[in-house]
Amino acid sequence: MSKYILHNSDLLRGKDFSLKINNRSFLYADGFFESIKVINSNCFNLESHFNRIINTAEFFKMDICFSFSELKNLLDILIRENEILGGRMRMVFYRESDGKYFPIENKIGFVAEIEKSENSFTLNENGLKLGLFTEMRKDKSKFSNYKTTNAAIYVLASIYAKENIWDDCLLLNSENNIIESSNSNLFIVKKNRIITPPITDGCVDGTMRSFIKSQFDVHEKSITKEDLFSADEVFLSNAIEGVKWIESFEEKKYQSYKIARLVFNKLNT
Repeated sequence: MSKYILHNSDLLRGKDFSLKINNRSFLYADGFFESIKVINSNCFNLESHFNRIINTAEFFKMDICFSFSELKNLLDILIRENEILGGRMRMVFYRESDGKYFPIENKIGFVAEIEKSENSFTLNENGLKLGLFTEMRKDKSKFSNYKTTNAAIYVLASIYAKENIWDDCLLLNSENNIIESSNSNLFIVKKNRIITPPITDGCVDGTMRSFIKSQFDVHEKSITKEDLFSADEVFLSNAIEGVKWIESFEEKKYQSYKIARLVFNKLNT
């Protein structure tokens, strides 16, 4: 745990913070989270994260009580007090209310913690090996686009990958299209054309996914297992690690990661 954490607008020593037993994120998964990369003591792509916080809170019918500048100031304090140059921050938002399934009020609360990590994005030296997780599927709904605190499918997919000696697993939606991995958005490359699943297929609406779409010509279409086998290249993206190139999916091996490197180079500029 970081030396200091944020609980709403209060800076607390990490050892002094404890979660209340009636916290709704703990009781009902009535919450969501954001993972933010810190580079040179600044939150990378914070506007995009803030926009997603606003959109997710609106979906959850939670009342936001802070502006972008207010949140940025609080996070800057957290970074400074923990003496972070490069790091990874996690914010968990929850409905701060009593009640059972029906909440008495919709005020939002949050906890933010931070830990040191590399002060840049780095491209993986060795390609990742992927498998397919088939024991659970995600629905094609708006709920699937948000990073909620109900992350059971990602936990189980990560365990499944470990059991099969893969680096990660790809997930399916209810129509058997491949939509994402256990912690990243998915991109495939065919004849230099970058393709990613549409969010209507049920993948998380990732901030790094949005960044890549803003910098490159990315085509959205549903992706099948056959598309993975016929792709020239596959890479993953998330807010903390940036871009990760893929060496293999099941028995398919990829011979290139040149587009992943182009995306990585754009990210680091």
